[in-house]
Amino acid sequence: MTAVPVPHYNPESMPGLNWVKSSRSNRDNLDDSIGLAVTPDGGIAIGITTDPEQVPLIGTRNKLRAFVEGAKAGEFDDLIA
Repeated sequence: MTAVPVPHYNPESMPGLNWVKSSRSNRDNLDDSIGLAVTPDGGIAIGITTDPEQVPLIGTRNKLRAFVEGAKAGEFDDLIA
């Protein structure tokens, strides 16, 4: 599966980025999805798509990789059970 664009999410603090979200989220609206975008300096912006006034968190690709690998390994399953 491939991430899908989030066309109507444009946080005031980071305008103009190309945001994507999981294809498992509702494709047709800004539900409670987590959006990701690459910043001009190569960082990874992480935002809540229903709240464009909230300042997105900025991390590195390595931090995102570690989180995704932990999620794939089930390390956070208790948070969504």
